[in-house]
Amino acid sequence: MPSRRVLFQCLAAAAVTGAGVPSLDAALPVDPSRRKLTALSTANPSITPVFLDHNENAYGPSEKVRAALAEAPSLANRYPRNEYDALRNKLAALYLVKEDHVLLACGSSEILRVAASALLASGKRLVQALPTYPTLGKFARDLGADVVEVPLTKLYEHDLDSMLKRVDARTSLVYICNPNNPTATLTTRKDLDTFVRQLPDHVHVLIDEAYSDFVSPHAGYASFLESPVNDPRVVVCRTFSKVYGLAGMRVGYAVGSPDTLKRMGASQLRYGVSTIAAKAALTAVEDSEYVKIAIKRNADDRQEFMNQVNIRMLRAIDSHANFALLNPLRPTDAVLDHLKQNNIFVAPLIPAMDKYIRVSFGVPEEIREFWRVMDQLPPTGKMAM
Repeated sequence: MPSRRVLFQCLAAAAVTGAGVPSLDAALPVDPSRRKLTALSTANPSITPVFLDHNENAYGPSEKVRAALAEAPSLANRYPRNEYDALRNKLAALYLVKEDHVLLACGSSEILRVAASALLASGKRLVQALPTYPTLGKFARDLGADVVEVPLTKLYEHDLDSMLKRVDARTSLVYICNPNNPTATLTTRKDLDTFVRQLPDHVHVLIDEAYSDFVSPHAGYASFLESPVNDPRVVVCRTFSKVYGLAGMRVGYAVGSPDTLKRMGASQLRYGVSTIAAKAALTAVEDSEYVKIAIKRNADDRQEFMNQVNIRMLRAIDSHANFALLNPLRPTDAVLDHLKQNNIFVAPLIPAMDKYIRVSFGVPEEIREFWRVMDQLPPTGKMAM
């Protein structure tokens, strides 16, 4: 889920992008009790809420980025100039494409919004998985588009054969979140390549790789940026909110064909990526050593979380991201209420997978507190298989 710390430029997006375009913040709900507890903790430091609900990088950005942000006030009075172009050029060089193949945006959520604006409309169809990250579907419905949701397979992969059967003449966009949110599962690259080749020529594919950096070496996985396809219909979406620890800065980007990105950019907010955010993101992408540390640290935290699941004889779906779906073997509404009453926030109930709760990986102290509170629940009386 996206960060709740949306900057002012995002909140103004609907006002400047024209009628009929859904607002960016409309798809970013915040649990009211989370907001209330945040206010209480500000007034009373003895209350220490644990936020494990938005898949943020709990460790924050690198020291180099922190240093760049410390210098940022001197840029606060300036609109983006060189910083914006420098970031776009850096990303283009990283992925061996020209600058016009990269579109910067106010978080990856804005990429999803402008993709909906450019590629969907009333009478058009979006095909996506169920469950998956819901923001694009919300934008599509706001535009009057038909949203077809296809359940995941028994292995929690995208059911590409069934999705292909739901593609028709009205379908203009397919959304693939890989690793998928909220399941943190993978769909193999071989299957995705076959799927894209079988799609009709009029259908675009948006590949959301927000969590790609967290995938440990895997024979069946390859990013569409590190191993691109020569298909102008494919748009890849990435974010600085995860591995780089910049969720509060709101920087995302898309890589795709210039023609498609030009259509998407037509409904963007001007200066949506602020000078300070662009400078922070540029510093982050240049700090490759921190990225390696963040990836290794997340892999260790993920393994420790799974160890604790096994110790308690619970169940969890194998994760390839910085969060996991946990089956507590108890009624999930009661578990969520118990956690909330103890100042621990995880993701809201997922209707399509109502036996699970989604838990973001926090720092070790936060995860220890999560398990301490979980252990206060009555025994399950069941044994996981």
